[in-house]
Amino acid sequence: MSSVLWPAHDPAGRPLVGVPDPVRLAVVADAARPGRFSDPDLDAVVATLRIALRVPLAVVDIVTPGVQTYPAETGAGGSAGATVTDRLSFCAEVVETGAALVVPDASRHPTYAHNPLVESGAVLAYAGEPLVDGGVVLGAVSVFDTVPRLFGPEELALLRHQARLAAAVLSLRRSGRSDWLTGLANRAVMRDRLGSAITRLDRQPGVVAVLFVDVDDFKRVNDERGHQAGDQLLIALAQRMKEALRPSDTLARFGGDEFVVVCEDLAGSDDACAVAERLVSWLRRGLSVGGEDLDVTVSIGVAVTDLTAHDPDALVREADAAMYRAKREPGSQWVLALDVDASSARMVVTQ
Repeated sequence: MSSVLWPAHDPAGRPLVGVPDPVRLAVVADAARPGRFSDPDLDAVVATLRIALRVPLAVVDIVTPGVQTYPAETGAGGSAGATVTDRLSFCAEVVETGAALVVPDASRHPTYAHNPLVESGAVLAYAGEPLVDGGVVLGAVSVFDTVPRLFGPEELALLRHQARLAAAVLSLRRSGRSDWLTGLANRAVMRDRLGSAITRLDRQPGVVAVLFVDVDDFKRVNDERGHQAGDQLLIALAQRMKEALRPSDTLARFGGDEFVVVCEDLAGSDDACAVAERLVSWLRRGLSVGGEDLDVTVSIGVAVTDLTAHDPDALVREADAAMYRAKREPGSQWVLALDVDASSARMVVTQ
């Protein structure tokens, strides 16, 4: 992931916020944080806050509508706070506004006095900072106290620094999962997600598809316009393909001018072919590079499987081979290299 591709800031340059914002939620999902608990690095952040601020409860909170997941917590004794609606949630307000929040006495607050934790006396004071990664507010780093209290300037400064430290941890991990130029998933992430998608076929029958995408005549762009223009073309191409795909699809840069798309939860090979056709159609609109419109065509190989025993690397190779078949046809083409029964004869269809 990268701010190269994310619409990570609004027109005023502020971080992308809003609990139900679909783009923010896609970034949260791609960060792979919800549902992952007991993170040792983030645990160190909340442990420091609990000791230094002398609070009974500190959390790193990832916020999605109606569900708040704690990848790190101390004192909460659980992983999610789904019983508190966003309207009554301290952390949801931090995400909604993208700003720090301090509530010295929640029992006297017109909104938070109705928070179930406040009504029960479990929480009476709150301080939280936005957890920002790549310009997107994922959640909050928060501390709670069981009694009303004022948090001093040094305490709030420590909270702010710890939130930045938590964000740095997530950013470092993201850089290891991302292509340096386009911000897309890298080859290793693609391989992991493809393997997981194939494994899930055992309990969720359907079809998994791999689309291998290669830019036609990319070398000519580098030779005639320079490598900077080539890089700009790859960035624009990645953005256009992301727009054409579902949020659940994985788009990765495989290397050079090659991209791989992993699609799961498909009903059959026709759905995979429809994805390829949609990519071709969206790319026919042309791309702007350096203020100049370029006509770009791609060749796409499609391979599908419904078998959990199918080797992920083999499926990528089958899609790659189909892509080379598509290269034999002028213009943007796609070829289906494999029907859903991996034991049957290979099927080739050119569109």
